[in-house]
Amino acid sequence: MIPQLTGGAHVENDVTVGPIPNLFLVGAPKCGTTSLYEYLRRHPRVFFPANESDYWRTKEPNHFCPDLEIVDRFSIKDYRGYLDLYKGSERSAWRGDASPYYLFSESAPEMIKKNCPGASILLTLRPPVDMMRSYHRDLLHIQLEDVADFYDAIGAGTTAHGALFIRQPSRTPKYLDYFSISRFAPQVERYQSVFGRDRVKVILLEDIANAPQAMFKEVLSFLDIDNSFQPEFRTYNETSQKKSPLERCINAIYALPGIKPLSQAVFPYDARRRLLSAIRRKPHRVAQPDPRDDQLRELCAPDVERLSTLIGRDLGHWQSPPRR
Repeated sequence: MIPQLTGGAHVENDVTVGPIPNLFLVGAPKCGTTSLYEYLRRHPRVFFPANESDYWRTKEPNHFCPDLEIVDRFSIKDYRGYLDLYKGSERSAWRGDASPYYLFSESAPEMIKKNCPGASILLTLRPPVDMMRSYHRDLLHIQLEDVADFYDAIGAGTTAHGALFIRQPSRTPKYLDYFSISRFAPQVERYQSVFGRDRVKVILLEDIANAPQAMFKEVLSFLDIDNSFQPEFRTYNETSQKKSPLERCINAIYALPGIKPLSQAVFPYDARRRLLSAIRRKPHRVAQPDPRDDQLRELCAPDVERLSTLIGRDLGHWQSPPRR
């Protein structure tokens, strides 16, 4: 698929304001968007804004989702400021915006289509209950959520007969509506309707985790660029979790001057990853399964079935409890 906007210049009120994005990694949140962003931005034909001093606002400018009322520190509201992210990217075949909230936003597809005609869409998904839990932990970590209990946060409760119900959160903004964010089928359908199925590619987190090389080759083929390119397939932006004393000690050593580059030079990523996984597998108290998870999966089942039809892939395993 060859991008239609090779030069990328955009004209606003008869004034050329520079290159515009033509590739959107629209989410969903906590579904591998950061890893895919990091893989793609290393490809020589792809440009994604990257500024280590303001990482999240350059990676996720959230410009085209004003309906979600995202706070200023996690969004770029000014259009000229948004386009400034793409200065110098004229020679790139693809110029990307990796804002995970665009998938949930009702206004984003039409706004993207209007401002960036010819854009192509990548979106990543995972089982909805897993997504809600990971998303809740992440919002707690960045202090956009102050309700520590997962079920309290999503507005879940039980009836006198034990059945789970979901009430819409009375608070704003909309990005705290966990259950609606995890209803992927209407969101995918909205993008397919606006952009056409041939310009929308759906990627599952399980493929990013289990077969990253094959997944990435598919993505590059979708973008019609060299699909032999391979970055380091590491995991980025994992949901924060409580660390063991041993892991905290290793992290402290790793933070010492010169240790990180030395470690990266001596040990490949896979070896470092195996060590971290081994540390995290040390015996610890395993949380007991909560029966409300099964009830949540039942509530999500109709949407998962509809999504399965939309993307042409069996998602029956999404309805099973994750292996511990």
